[in-house]
Amino acid sequence: MRPVAADFASPETRRAAQHLGRLVREARLARRMPQAELAARARTSKLTVIRIEKGAVETALGTWLSVLEQLGLLGQVLKIEDRISPELARASGARRARPKAKPDLDF
Repeated sequence: MRPVAADFASPETRRAAQHLGRLVREARLARRMPQAELAARARTSKLTVIRIEKGAVETALGTWLSVLEQLGLLGQVLKIEDRISPELARASGARRARPKAKPDLDF
C-alpha cells in the first residue's frame, strides 16, 4: 500500500493547512467565485480546490501557491520572513550544512 503524505504531517502542520484552507474558502466566497472557476484559473481540478479548502497537506505546494495567487493572497505568503536563521548562521559561521558526527555503522 502506498504511504499517504498526510500520515507523515505533524498535528501543527495539519492545523496550518486547515487554517490556510479556510482562508482560501473565505476569499473565494467573498469574491463570489465558484470552485470550478478558481480551479480553471489556477490550472487545476475542482476536486483539488475542494481538497485545498479542507486543508489537504498532500496537495502540491505549487498548486496551493497558484490558488493563493488567483485569490490575490500570494502577496501575504511573500511577506513571511525568517529572521532567526541568518542570525544563527552568522553566529555559527556555517556556510553549508554537514552532519555533526559520522554515523556509527560498525555492527
